Amino acid sequence: MNKLILTTLQLADIRQVVEEVLETKLSKLSSHPPQSQNILLTRKETAKLLCISLPTLNDWTKTGIVKAHRIGNRVLYKEQEVLEALNEVRTLKTGRGASC
Repeated sequence: MNKLILTTLQLADIRQVVEEVLETKLSKLSSHPPQSQNILLTRKETAKLLCISLPTLNDWTKTGIVKAHRIGNRVLYKEQEVLEALNEVRTLKTGRGASC
Protein backbone atom coordinates (compact mmCIF):
# COMPACT_ATOMS: atom_id res chain seq x y z
CA MET A 1 0.00 0.00 0.00
CA ASN A 2 1.20 3.50 -0.70
CA LYS A 3 2.38 5.60 2.18
CA LEU A 4 0.41 8.77 2.78
CA ILE A 5 1.37 11.77 4.80
CA LEU A 6 -1.88 13.00 6.24
CA THR A 7 -0.67 16.47 7.16
CA THR A 8 -0.30 17.50 3.51
CA LEU A 9 -3.61 16.09 2.30
CA GLN A 10 -6.82 18.01 2.03
CA LEU A 11 -9.98 16.60 3.58
CA ALA A 12 -11.37 15.87 0.10
CA ASP A 13 -8.25 13.85 -0.75
CA ILE A 14 -8.60 11.77 2.42
CA ARG A 15 -12.26 11.10 1.60
CA GLN A 16 -11.34 9.99 -1.90
CA VAL A 17 -8.68 7.57 -0.64
CA VAL A 18 -11.04 6.10 1.96
CA GLU A 19 -13.83 5.71 -0.64
CA GLU A 20 -11.48 3.92 -3.04
CA VAL A 21 -10.33 1.49 -0.36
CA LEU A 22 -13.90 0.80 0.76
CA GLU A 23 -15.08 0.23 -2.82
CA THR A 24 -12.36 -2.32 -3.51
CA LYS A 25 -13.02 -4.17 -0.24
CA LEU A 26 -16.80 -4.20 -0.75
CA SER A 27 -16.49 -5.41 -4.33
CA LYS A 28 -14.36 -8.34 -3.13
CA LEU A 29 -16.95 -9.22 -0.48
CA SER A 30 -19.91 -9.04 -2.83
CA SER A 31 -18.26 -11.27 -5.43
CA HIS A 32 -18.14 -14.24 -3.01
CA PRO A 33 -21.53 -14.74 -1.30
CA PRO A 34 -21.41 -16.84 1.87
CA GLN A 35 -22.45 -20.46 1.48
CA SER A 36 -24.55 -22.31 3.99
CA GLN A 37 -23.53 -25.83 3.06
CA ASN A 38 -22.45 -26.96 6.48
CA ILE A 39 -25.58 -26.10 8.46
CA LEU A 40 -26.98 -29.27 9.99
CA LEU A 41 -30.67 -29.58 10.81
CA THR A 42 -32.37 -31.94 13.23
CA ARG A 43 -35.31 -34.10 12.17
CA LYS A 44 -37.81 -31.63 13.65
CA GLU A 45 -36.18 -28.64 11.99
CA THR A 46 -36.07 -30.45 8.65
CA ALA A 47 -39.72 -31.50 8.87
CA LYS A 48 -40.71 -27.94 9.71
CA LEU A 49 -38.66 -26.57 6.80
CA LEU A 50 -40.27 -29.01 4.37
CA CYS A 51 -43.76 -28.58 5.91
CA ILE A 52 -44.14 -32.32 6.43
CA SER A 53 -44.63 -34.62 9.40
CA LEU A 54 -41.85 -36.68 11.01
CA PRO A 55 -43.20 -39.98 9.63
CA THR A 56 -43.23 -38.48 6.11
CA LEU A 57 -39.65 -37.29 6.61
CA ASN A 58 -38.73 -40.82 7.68
CA ASP A 59 -40.35 -42.24 4.52
CA TRP A 60 -38.59 -39.68 2.32
CA THR A 61 -35.28 -40.56 3.96
CA LYS A 62 -35.81 -44.29 3.39
CA THR A 63 -36.78 -43.78 -0.27
CA GLY A 64 -33.82 -41.46 -0.89
CA ILE A 65 -35.74 -38.26 -1.58
CA VAL A 66 -33.89 -36.56 1.27
CA LYS A 67 -30.38 -37.59 2.24
CA ALA A 68 -29.71 -38.05 5.96
CA HIS A 69 -26.42 -38.17 7.85
CA ARG A 70 -26.00 -40.15 11.04
CA ILE A 71 -23.71 -38.79 13.73
CA GLY A 72 -23.66 -41.21 16.62
CA ASN A 73 -27.30 -42.01 17.26
CA ARG A 74 -28.57 -38.71 15.84
CA VAL A 75 -29.96 -38.26 12.35
CA LEU A 76 -29.10 -34.87 10.83
CA TYR A 77 -29.74 -33.28 7.46
CA LYS A 78 -27.62 -30.76 5.57
CA GLU A 79 -29.66 -27.66 4.83
CA GLN A 80 -28.37 -27.31 1.27
CA GLU A 81 -29.28 -30.92 0.42
CA VAL A 82 -32.75 -30.48 1.92
CA LEU A 83 -33.40 -27.36 -0.15
CA GLU A 84 -32.23 -29.14 -3.31
CA ALA A 85 -34.55 -32.06 -2.53
CA LEU A 86 -37.40 -29.62 -1.96
CA ASN A 87 -36.87 -28.13 -5.41
CA GLU A 88 -36.88 -31.61 -6.97
CA VAL A 89 -40.09 -32.59 -5.18
CA ARG A 90 -41.86 -29.40 -6.23
CA THR A 91 -40.97 -29.96 -9.87
CA LEU A 92 -42.12 -33.58 -9.75
CA LYS A 93 -45.49 -32.68 -8.29
CA THR A 94 -45.97 -29.63 -10.58
CA GLY A 95 -46.16 -27.24 -7.65
CA ARG A 96 -49.53 -28.42 -6.29
CA GLY A 97 -50.37 -28.57 -2.64
CA ALA A 98 -50.42 -26.22 0.28
CA SER A 99 -47.39 -24.08 0.89
CA CYS A 100 -46.27 -23.34 4.43
